[in-house]
Amino acid sequence: MRLLPEYRGRRIRPYMRKLNVTLAFVFSFVLLLPAFAFGYVNIDALKAVDVKTIVILAVLSVLAIVLGIWFSWFFREQTPFGKKVDRLGILSKYFFEHGFYYEKKRSGQNAKSKIRYPKIYVKQRKYDLDISFEMAGNKFQDKFSKMGGELEKTLFMDFMETVDDVKYKTYTMAYQAFLNRINVTDVTYEKGKGLLLMKNFYWDFDSDPHLLVAGGTGGGKTVLLQTLVLALAKIGVVDICDPKQADFVAIADMPAFKGRVAFDVEDIIQRFEKAEVIMMARYKFMNDERVRLKHKSLKKYYEYGLEPYFISCDELNALMAMLDYKQRERLDKSLGNILFLGRQAGVFDISAMQKPSREDLGSKLQANINMRLNVGRLDDGGYDIMYGGVNRNKDFKYLKYISGRRVYGRGYGAIMGDVAREFFSPNMPRGFEFYDEFIKLERHENRFDPDENPEISVDIVNDKELLAVATEATNQANQMSVNKNQTEDVKYNLKEVADNIGVSRPQVFKVVKMIEDDGYTTFEHDDTDKQVLTSSEVALVKELFDFKATNDLTWSNAVEQYFTKESED
Repeated sequence: MRLLPEYRGRRIRPYMRKLNVTLAFVFSFVLLLPAFAFGYVNIDALKAVDVKTIVILAVLSVLAIVLGIWFSWFFREQTPFGKKVDRLGILSKYFFEHGFYYEKKRSGQNAKSKIRYPKIYVKQRKYDLDISFEMAGNKFQDKFSKMGGELEKTLFMDFMETVDDVKYKTYTMAYQAFLNRINVTDVTYEKGKGLLLMKNFYWDFDSDPHLLVAGGTGGGKTVLLQTLVLALAKIGVVDICDPKQADFVAIADMPAFKGRVAFDVEDIIQRFEKAEVIMMARYKFMNDERVRLKHKSLKKYYEYGLEPYFISCDELNALMAMLDYKQRERLDKSLGNILFLGRQAGVFDISAMQKPSREDLGSKLQANINMRLNVGRLDDGGYDIMYGGVNRNKDFKYLKYISGRRVYGRGYGAIMGDVAREFFSPNMPRGFEFYDEFIKLERHENRFDPDENPEISVDIVNDKELLAVATEATNQANQMSVNKNQTEDVKYNLKEVADNIGVSRPQVFKVVKMIEDDGYTTFEHDDTDKQVLTSSEVALVKELFDFKATNDLTWSNAVEQYFTKESED
């Protein structure tokens, strides 16, 4: 029970929109005091119209005003407290310019109207701030419920998350993300938290398995991938696939990676097939331990004393372009099983590509990759694939310079389904060389690798009983995760789905109805019996539109062929 109202910060007022003018006036007035004093002391000369005295007074006055305006700018732009004051003025100006106010007319012919804002509060902290909007029936609540993207543009900050309570909707915005950047040497694993990538930003691969990294040439993707490999090789085994034979050639013969780096297409496919064997061998060991220890259900890999195992593939787009049909089928099978079943056994995939694509990594595979990072620039479609519909109103910014300096490795990061946040990949200190660090790594033995342990049979992947054990353990783990989070997926009505895809609402209604009528799936209906779609269902409908356009089919044929193809896959 709360005895006092929750403190939500400073309330935004209409007068704050003129704070820049007020500050300039205050600074100028203070600096004019010496000029006033000079004039007072030389009052007789001024009365006598002494030119020299008048010129000096005029110069002092102009200089005071110019310096006052400059000090006002410097205070607002270059000091922490001044920036907080400036944000209040920016927000007040935004709400005034966009009509978020109540106007009360005063009596009298020339009387000005009185303006007041609805209850809007700002609580500013060192690295982020909260902006709280009173909902509770006020006439702006529909607009207030979709303010994330607008606040990003207005404050040039990063929209982090929203929190809803009984009367208020609160947006958390982050700034100074660059200050949270760490060095490559600081990237370490912390038990219970995961791999530290920035201050207060972790990849907990046990809770959010598998990682998708995207970014164009020159954005810092390769440095990020090398950083991940360096850190993860200290806690487990890392196998590496480098189809372009570029960035990992130098480490192929190092002790920690000897026999664990693949370059040729066939070798890479076999590496993924071997990773699937490793996964199933780990499941067999875990299940045998479960029986021995009399556990009622299969626990996670680390509870049986196992280290994590990672398989990393750089330039996945390039790899897919090199595959023929049969090779693609083999790779998709092994990769799909790793993404679906790997979490419980401690087998994790890290895929890196220049441009995220559903052709190279289908929606079913992407749905099982929880962690997403991008560095450099992506197009709108790339951000949509990476971060999903929950970020459809987010203003993804591309910054080439920060404070006049060229910046590399900037992008965004999020767990799939969460709001993406600004991300800076770890920085390479001056004089740092990955080669020197890789060669220091100790080798972790992999007793489940058939190349290192002849007792491991590659046929273990065909053991149906073991596959059933792995599937059941994965389903239980996923259900426990859902129960733990107690979060509901965001629901979108058909108009929002149409806006997201870029088509008309009747088209979406027709497709959704056809899918339901043909029995392929059933969508949730709201209180008015209208369909509402989750983020994954929006992605499915979007992919169906793309499938129809690519293959030039009628809708009935497109729906039939799409779901037939999906069931075969």
